[in-house]
Amino acid sequence: MRLEDLIVLCTMGPPGGGRTFITNRLVRHFNMLAYTDLPSDIINSIFTSLLAFYLRKFPEPVRHFDKHLSETCLSVFEFVKSELLPTPSKSHYTFNLRDIWKVVQGICAANPKGIQSTKALIHLWYHENMRVYHDRLVNK
Repeated sequence: MRLEDLIVLCTMGPPGGGRTFITNRLVRHFNMLAYTDLPSDIINSIFTSLLAFYLRKFPEPVRHFDKHLSETCLSVFEFVKSELLPTPSKSHYTFNLRDIWKVVQGICAANPKGIQSTKALIHLWYHENMRVYHDRLVNK
C-alpha cells in the first residue's frame, strides 16, 4: 500500500491520569505545537463579556451581577483543578476551560422570566456547578 499526500493530525495531553508517555521514536514524525494556559484575568474578561451580553435582557439587579458571576465561576474552576487531581482510579478528573463554559452555557440557557432576582441567579449558578463538577465525582 502506498499513501501519498497524507496529513495526520493528533492531539494529546500531558502524561498522567491514565495517559502514557509518548516515545521520541513516535514523536519524531510529528510537528509539536503547544500552548500555555491563559492567565486568570483574560479568562475572567472573556466570561464577563459573555455573561454581560446575555444578562442584558434580565432585570436590573441581575444584570449587574455578571462580573461577580464570572469571578466565582473561575474561582470554583481553579479550586477544582488544583484539588481534584487525576489519578489512575480517577482518570476522568481532568478539568479545562470547557467546564467553565458548560457552567456559563447553563446560565445562558435561563429564561429572563424565571430569573427575577440575584438569589434565583445564585441558585442557578449553584445548580450548574453541581451539574458540571459534582456529577463527575466518585466519592464525597
